Amino acid sequence: MHAVIVGGGASGVAIQRACEAEGIRARQVSRSTGFDVTADSLPPLEADVVIEATNIVATGRKPCVEFFERSARSVAHAAAQAGARHILLSIVNTDRPEVQGYGYFAGKKAQEETARRFSPALTIVRTTQWFEFGAQVLQRNRLGPLGFVPGMRIKPIALEAAARVLAETALGKRGGDLVEVSGPEEMTLWELVRRTPGPGGILPTPVFLPTGFGRAFRRGALLPDPGVEETGPGLEDWANRADPS
Repeated sequence: MHAVIVGGGASGVAIQRACEAEGIRARQVSRSTGFDVTADSLPPLEADVVIEATNIVATGRKPCVEFFERSARSVAHAAAQAGARHILLSIVNTDRPEVQGYGYFAGKKAQEETARRFSPALTIVRTTQWFEFGAQVLQRNRLGPLGFVPGMRIKPIALEAAARVLAETALGKRGGDLVEVSGPEEMTLWELVRRTPGPGGILPTPVFLPTGFGRAFRRGALLPDPGVEETGPGLEDWANRADPS
């Protein structure tokens, strides 16, 4: 089996490794390799399955919706041209009405809807936030020496565990049009930030978001429903592996 992962960064690397561990021939494509999902035309792909793991560093509704809709259309077309299945990496509860005020989640919801519209052989794999999310929040919400951490209840998962689920889905070990997984422990985003390695020189600082989606985050809108599969290590085990000292 040959898989193409559309998207770079840590997630693309992790998915490629997980696929290769399952015996799948895998390669990454992204803007840096000449595969730009926002371009008017794309080079053809040769694959049995195409895994869409694209991302944008933005939170505004308009740029996020435009990017993720374009990504889903482009990848759906490329997968169809190759006669390949389409697997979309998404986020648990990104479609809930109470979080649509947050532009990134509105974009991911639009991506899912677009993929469903254009991909006849689609599986959406939703995961909760990854353990690396804490460090990302500090970097993206930085103002001088401060990194602002909004109130949020989450059940984070190890990126490598999420990647393994995608590889298993590519192999057909997980069926259906929707797969959802989470990590084993509920916590606040503040707890995640304080318990994981973060970028140096940034002081974590709690911040209150007085918005509808901020209230939803605090009340647990991002927590998976009961019965959603838990997989991967707990945070302590993961952190110990990440920092053996």
